[in-house]
Amino acid sequence: MSEAETGVFDFAEPASETGRMSVYFHCPADWQNDGPILIALHGYKRNAEDYRNDWKAVAEQCNALLLAPAFDKTGFPGPRAYEVGGMRTPDRKSYLPRDMWSYQAVERAFDAGRKSFGAKRDNYWLYGHSAGGQFVHRLALFLPEARFSHAIAANAGAYTAPDGARFPYGLGHGAPEIDMDRFLARPLTMLLGQKDRNATAKVLLKSPEATLQGPHRLARGRFFYQSGKAVADAAGLSFGWRIVEAPHAGHSNRLLAPVAGQLFLAGSDQITQTD
Repeated sequence: MSEAETGVFDFAEPASETGRMSVYFHCPADWQNDGPILIALHGYKRNAEDYRNDWKAVAEQCNALLLAPAFDKTGFPGPRAYEVGGMRTPDRKSYLPRDMWSYQAVERAFDAGRKSFGAKRDNYWLYGHSAGGQFVHRLALFLPEARFSHAIAANAGAYTAPDGARFPYGLGHGAPEIDMDRFLARPLTMLLGQKDRNATAKVLLKSPEATLQGPHRLARGRFFYQSGKAVADAAGLSFGWRIVEAPHAGHSNRLLAPVAGQLFLAGSDQITQTD
């Protein structure tokens, strides 16, 4: 590619109520079709274009094709369709077919991006901030076949912990079956801003179950990491998670994006490609 390309494409997406999904992208001029692919997921504002713009410089530094799928409020209305993955029927009495879960939209966005740019990589880096961080760690939990090589959940407001709390705060009442061994072994990083300590933030979940995980996002991220480690240690399971805290950052995707980029690059030798 002779020069960088920035834009948007869309593709057919059955999990969306509109049947379509837009993906904002940036492709560095030096990116080759065997280069890395980075998927960045927005927060509750559903501002995928802003995330694409905030991540452009990081994509250039990583020489990665950047894809920012838009989980717009028309296609994915409400937090149950985004943060919690759109797994259940509206009455929450049963689960939808797995192919209709919102998590699958990321896999299909990856395939659409590969097709659009002729990419050869068979896996991707995955990042989500705030509501996107909730989405990312639940994708790792409930979609074990997802093709990410490294996932980063940044500054999530609540987690599905490997304990007996009711779903979606834990794996108690209402939770589907999961592969705990595989979940704990996956390369999942909790990236936390050490200044993300506002216990009265307007959009912070304040349900009793969320509050039990900690008073603010920093504490809840630490809680989730420690809960996973405790389960792995007790059962003698492989544990692939990490926790990284950024002293300079609060609840800011813009400040955490460069940190996440360096974390992805540090593990880039884990990425494979197809012929």
